[in-house]
Order: sequence, then structure tokens, then C-alpha cells
Amino acid sequence: MVLSPISFRFAAPMDPHVAGSGTTRRSSRPEWVLLHKSARISGHRNATTAECHTTEGEPIQASFWLVDPPGVSYFSVHCPGLDGKDFADEPHILCADASLVLFSVDFVPVPGRTFRDPGRRCTQRFVYRAGPGKPSLHLIPDPDIVRPNGVSALLHCGDAGSEHYAVVFLHRRSILGDKARYYDLHVFSSVTRAWSSKGALPGLSEDDQKLLVKAGHATYKVIKVGASSLGYVDLSWGIILVCDIFSECPFIKYIFLPASRVCNVDRDGDPYVVPEYCCDVSSCNNLIKFVEVEFDDRDRRSLGNQVDPRYSDLLPQLWNDKTKELELKKLLFYTPRLSKDDDDFLYVMSKLNSEDDKAWVISVDMKHAAVEAIAPYSTKGRSLVVWHCPCAFPKYLELTPEFELNQLFVKCAWT
Repeated sequence: MVLSPISFRFAAPMDPHVAGSGTTRRSSRPEWVLLHKSARISGHRNATTAECHTTEGEPIQASFWLVDPPGVSYFSVHCPGLDGKDFADEPHILCADASLVLFSVDFVPVPGRTFRDPGRRCTQRFVYRAGPGKPSLHLIPDPDIVRPNGVSALLHCGDAGSEHYAVVFLHRRSILGDKARYYDLHVFSSVTRAWSSKGALPGLSEDDQKLLVKAGHATYKVIKVGASSLGYVDLSWGIILVCDIFSECPFIKYIFLPASRVCNVDRDGDPYVVPEYCCDVSSCNNLIKFVEVEFDDRDRRSLGNQVDPRYSDLLPQLWNDKTKELELKKLLFYTPRLSKDDDDFLYVMSKLNSEDDKAWVISVDMKHAAVEAIAPYSTKGRSLVVWHCPCAFPKYLELTPEFELNQLFVKCAWT
């Protein structure tokens, strides 16, 4: 699977040909980015590059290629001596918090390589830390669980200048003959370099258990709530909130998502539109934010808003000769994402047709019902259900102005 080469520039202001001349959010370095969840296998390096070693002692490097939203940023992974056939799948972002990014790498099983699933893949997890100091990369050992069943997440520990973190694994444990769900908490500390565990977290009510047994819980994303709580989000039902993770007695709450005012089910009660295409949840300043998009035409997932004519060069197909305006309703919308900041901005992937390889990421100011910026994006061979992770780590990078001004474009291709 190969994508056409795409040019990248590190920490540079957004270009007019990328975002349209109407954008107002420019910076010499992004405060946060929309980071594509899948990595490129590439040996290109820049000032973000950090390296460590795999479980087998092989060197591994990670680098980031960043632009302002709504442009899509990327990361690349390189293992000297290995190429694409040595990876069972593309390296993948799991979670991000403050200066940290947690990602996994799936290697193909070979003699001498440690793996839990014989004949399938060897999954290793790494934490990238942008600061303080020089960027660094850390291998995370697996928790001591015979059959892991859960999702890994990440928590930054201490103040903004702290280098410490915790990797959290919420393991769902089943008991033969018991339909109830039991959750064990496993926490890896960057200070001790060891895992600790707490079994059967309390807090779920009988009604919560009944819902989880009936509907299940498919974690779509993990959000940080406050300093020491994590929310495991199922966009169809609600959030499993693990509270006070660093305390002696962590516990669980179940939070139902707001009752939808948009009819997204058919006559049989089955989902008409997958929730990932119309909903998102995020957290900022200890508050949980929920957004749901009501489409003018749910068969096409279209919206009827007008677009500033200054974007006509990017989207000439939207031009209406009669009204002399660009019409957003001609686009098919995917996966809305809330801003990382405490504002009213929404970022939406869109296409003219589902078969198109070319897409656009559109930044929408929900408060003023206006399109703020547009950036092109190639979707060839890519899934649009889970395509990016909002990350705030760029603001923790300690880079010289000289580097930021002189960083060159590089060519990177999917392999």
C-alpha cells in the first residue's frame, strides 16, 4: 500500500494554499495538532526525533511532522535494518496527554522476538516525551496479565515542567458463570519503572452493570478528566470514568451521554449513522464536552452552511453559479472532532464522494456557524473512522528559532 509523496514542514505557519486566505489562526509553532493516528515508516529525522531500543535491543526512532490545524500532522517510525515487511501493521497512536504521546508498534513474529500471540504479531508500546529538555522515547514493558483485555492510556504526572508520567491499562476481567463486568486497574510509573495493580474497582451500580451486560462497552477513545481521572468513551452509550487513579482507592463511575436530539436510528432501532460520523466527546478544564451534528441530509451526511468565497480555489466543485457562493451541502461529512482548546471549534473530515481519495479537513466555528479554515488531505487507503488524535505536545518542544525558520520540506511516503 503506497500513497503519493506528500510534503511536510515542521512548526511552520499555515500556508494560504493549504488553509485558505481567510484563516486567522496562525502561529510560528502549533499549540496543538491534529496528529494522524497511523505512522509512516521513514528514516527522515528532524529536531523532534527521539530514539530508544525495542524489547530485543534493536534501535527505534520516532519523529513528528507538524502543521497548524486544520492541517493534518504526521509521525514517522524508523527501525534501522528493518523495512515495511517487518511490521505486522502500521505503528499507531494510542493516547496523548500534555507533552506525551503513547503509541504501539506491531512487529511480525520472528525467532528471538518476544510476542504474546504466537504466529500473529509482537506488539510493543512506547512513550514519546517532547519535554522538558531534549525529546526522548521510552519502551513500556507489558503488564503481567495472562490475557490482556482492555485499552492503554496515558497520564502526565505533576506540573507542566514534570517529566514523569503513568501508563494506565484498564483490564476487563470475566468470571465464569457471572455476567457482571469487573475492572482491574494496572498502572505503570515512569518513576519506579514498574507496574502496580488494583483489582475489581468499585463504583458500578446494578443498573450500570445491566446496561454493560446488555449493550457492552466499545471504547472509541480515552479522555483525561482532571488531573487523575480517565474516561473510556463509547459514543453509543456513555463513559466509564475511572476516578482518582493515583489514590489508594480508585473507583469507577458510569456517565450516560446526553439523550440525542438527532434521530440516528432506523425503524428497527438500529443505528442509521455510526456515532463516529456524527458525535465526539472531549474534556477541557475538568469539564466533559459532547457534540452531535444534525445533518440536513443524513443519507449524504451533508450540511447546508455557506462557505466564504475566498476558499473557491481549494473547493471549486462547491461553487454555485447562480448564487455565486460555495455550498457546503455538496460535501459528505465524516468524524467530527472537538478542538483541544476550550473554544467552540469543530474539525470535520469531508469528501465530495465516498470513493474519492482526496478529502478536506474543515474547521468550523460553531458559535458563529462559520467555516474558519480548510486543509486538503489524501485518504487513499486510509480509514476515516479513527483518523487522528488531538495532541498538545508541540508546545513543550524546546526548539531554537533558527531551526523553526530553516526547517526544510521533506518527502515522506507510506510504505
